[in-house]
Amino acid sequence: MLTLTTVLLSTLLHLTAQAESAKPVTPAQIRGLNPSLFSHYEPNPSHTFTCLDGSRTINYSAINDDYCDCPDGSDEPGTAACGNGIFWCANEGHVPGTVLSSRVNDGLCDPECCDGSDEWATGACSDTCAEIGKEYRKKIEAELKTRKTGAKIRSTYVKWALGERTRLEKELEQKRQEVLVKEKEAQEARVALDRVESQSAEIIEKRKQSPLYTSLLTHRLALTRLRSRTSRLEKELDVLHSILEDLSKGYNPNYQDMAVKAAVVGYEELTKVPEGEPHPAEEGTEEEIEDKELDELENRDLEGLLLADMGDEGGDELNEGLLWKIDEYIPDSLYEYWSAVRDTAIDWLIKTGLIGKSVGGSTKGGTDAPHVAAARQRHTDLTNALSQLNREVSSTSETLGKMKDQYGPDAEWKKLDGTCIEKGAGGYVYELCFFGRVNQKSPGGPTTHLGTFTEWNKSAPPGSYEYFTRQKYLNGAKCWNGPMRSATIDIQCGTTNEILSISEPEKCEYHLKATSPALCWPLDGSSSTGSAEVPVKEEL
Repeated sequence: MLTLTTVLLSTLLHLTAQAESAKPVTPAQIRGLNPSLFSHYEPNPSHTFTCLDGSRTINYSAINDDYCDCPDGSDEPGTAACGNGIFWCANEGHVPGTVLSSRVNDGLCDPECCDGSDEWATGACSDTCAEIGKEYRKKIEAELKTRKTGAKIRSTYVKWALGERTRLEKELEQKRQEVLVKEKEAQEARVALDRVESQSAEIIEKRKQSPLYTSLLTHRLALTRLRSRTSRLEKELDVLHSILEDLSKGYNPNYQDMAVKAAVVGYEELTKVPEGEPHPAEEGTEEEIEDKELDELENRDLEGLLLADMGDEGGDELNEGLLWKIDEYIPDSLYEYWSAVRDTAIDWLIKTGLIGKSVGGSTKGGTDAPHVAAARQRHTDLTNALSQLNREVSSTSETLGKMKDQYGPDAEWKKLDGTCIEKGAGGYVYELCFFGRVNQKSPGGPTTHLGTFTEWNKSAPPGSYEYFTRQKYLNGAKCWNGPMRSATIDIQCGTTNEILSISEPEKCEYHLKATSPALCWPLDGSSSTGSAEVPVKEEL
């Protein structure tokens, strides 16, 4: 049931609206209308108004008549007749604000309208914009001061990044040149190695035909057979020894078995150690040493022996062939050209088998001639050096790429790459290493990995100010019966790199608030690229 007060208030609002509609109206006089929309409310000769969504055309006098005619609520900016309308507050002395039309004259003071204009009929709210505006300006001045100081610090980051970029670009170019040199050296070393391997294989095959090598093979085979037979006899002797020892221990003289007695007495005489002779244990040591020597003889690398004297002299022997002295037969007029293609030509001759075929680069026993080993080591060293240079080129290129997109518009964040900051909370110490990891440290206990840097704020356009206000650190240690830990870092402009607060709104999902001068973009856009300009926000 409507109360008398409600009825009277509704009647008053309706009469007031009718009284105002009878007067000539200009856009500036329409209550609650945003000045940016004045052009849409200019009176026309037909004294009509078309809803902003174009759905209807009504009499101009129907604006703010406390009756909702337009579906979009555009005909009632100053009353609560349309629930989807917007009421604009001038808030002189502060910044303008807006509230939903449904909150107009509801008897409640909305902070968005500090001038109380949204309660124009009830008079429930006084104008406090002067005081609020004063405090707001103090806050803005403090923020501007912080931003100005932070921007100066940020400029040092930018300056450092420019120098670092120049250094990395020079380093990259230098390393690329070194790669070209090393590639050529490695190729030449490969050709040289193929050559000496082929030559070495030829000489080994020649030396294997010598009577000395054949004799060594025959003696080694005889030694192997002799050791095998000796080993078998020793095992049989051990069995016989065990049988006689058991017999001597279990023999009963009362049986008067003369054959057994004679065997036992003979065994005891055989195993008795005469005075002055070495104990069998000492002989065992001697035998062990002899066996070791025999092992070395049996396993000796005979091909290695053939190569043992193939040092510099072997190299000379290898080059005695006509093909290896082909330089002497090149006419002087062609010698310069021959020098340029000599290694390539010899490499081709080796590969086609015209001057020998490589047998795998080493002998069966894995032994190289000294000059072959030296050539192989040089090739290995150059290949390793080339691989290391390529890794450095890749790493430097990746870093330069990040300086264009990951480290901010002026690469200012590069300065903080690897910088770690900490803050204690809830009995733990939380560590944030920019572009690295977020850790939770327990004093005197283990460290828990909360996440590794993965991305900036994907919900904002890449490169925008908002894009760099949030970092995501994902794929941390797994929670017990829960998800992988993760951390979200919300960053704002500040004069220091500092963690302000830590919270855990969801299980194993951590939320850190931090400040950094890197986010203090200059207000005038005076960055090295001209792109880093912070958007100015008017907060209520």
